[in-house]
Amino acid sequence: MTKDLSRFRFLNALSGAAAIVALLFVGGGCGSSEQSVEEMEAAKASSPTATLEYRIDSLSSENRRMKEQVNAMAAENRSLTAKNAELETKLNEAATAAPAAAAPAATSPADATAEYSAALAAFRKHDFNTAIQGFESLINASVEETLADNCHYWLGESLYGQKKYSEAIKQFNEVLKFKKSEKKADAELMIGNSYAAMGQKDQAKKAYDKVANTYPSQAKKAQEKLARLK
Repeated sequence: MTKDLSRFRFLNALSGAAAIVALLFVGGGCGSSEQSVEEMEAAKASSPTATLEYRIDSLSSENRRMKEQVNAMAAENRSLTAKNAELETKLNEAATAAPAAAAPAATSPADATAEYSAALAAFRKHDFNTAIQGFESLINASVEETLADNCHYWLGESLYGQKKYSEAIKQFNEVLKFKKSEKKADAELMIGNSYAAMGQKDQAKKAYDKVANTYPSQAKKAQEKLARLK
């Protein structure tokens, strides 16, 4: 009986030790497994390679986005350039056509006569500037030839009044270009007067001689002028 009791106690102690050993083994195994997973997760989160790859992907995406924007801007710029070229072409065409559209209308005979009378009245008042403006306006408006020769003559007289003798001679010579003009004799005489006023006696004599030999209506006056030059 004593032996049986001793055997029971030994087996009971052995079972308890085995249980303790088993618990220690299981507990140690679980602790090692959990620690390994945590370390792996931490290593993965703090890996320089993973961070670098993430940044590279981000930069690549940003680069693609910027390239798309640049391409869009380039396309818009090409479109604006084409529109600008088209606009410049239209402006050039409009500028070329503008002079024809802006050509002044011809002055009516009634208006021309009134303007001529006003300019002539200004000349007689020695308002040479107003007279010059009026006669030049009529000449630029391409008045009829029967009036144009008179405009050139009185324009020359107005310039002579301002002592602009060279310019006056040009206008008197314009009168001589007309096939028919009642002012030719007067214009030739005024050419002589203009040269005389400038001190060019030889040129003045030529003009007076021409008047004396060509225009009987002014021959006497031309001869008087010649006598004064001698």
